[in-house]
Amino acid sequence: MKWIIGLLAVLALAVVVLLISRLPSEDAIRLAGYVGTAAFAALVSLVLRWRASRAQQRKKQAG
Repeated sequence: MKWIIGLLAVLALAVVVLLISRLPSEDAIRLAGYVGTAAFAALVSLVLRWRASRAQQRKKQAG
């Protein structure tokens, strides 16, 4: 299951790169900035969820 998600992510990234390469330079830079910001926000969200999940598991184990 995880490899399917990874494959879809790589495919989506390839599509975004292809679309950005066809835009004029100013629009491509702007869109790349938006994509980068969204990717960073998603990464931070995943890290926060992962840490919260680990903390909850530790709390259950402690009693």
